[in-house]
Amino acid sequence: MVEAFRSAEVKGIVVAATGNGTLHHALEAALLAAQASGVAVLRSTRCPEGRIVPGGRRSGDVLPSAGALTPVQARIELMLQLLAGPGAA
Repeated sequence: MVEAFRSAEVKGIVVAATGNGTLHHALEAALLAAQASGVAVLRSTRCPEGRIVPGGRRSGDVLPSAGALTPVQARIELMLQLLAGPGAA
């Protein structure tokens, strides 16, 4: 799916990760490649009362966290970031 999104030239991807924000290694690699090619990526959690745990595996330091935002809230956050443009945060 991530490769299809990249081919469609999407500007950003929000991924609903496990409760603490970890990802399967294949998905993580695809998201890191997408991010390296200029696609904005945010990790969020599927847990309604959860939040992303800082650190962890490789993506914990490289893929930005949506913190305590739900995937829907993270999508809105990412859309606003993309509309604001680079360096606006």
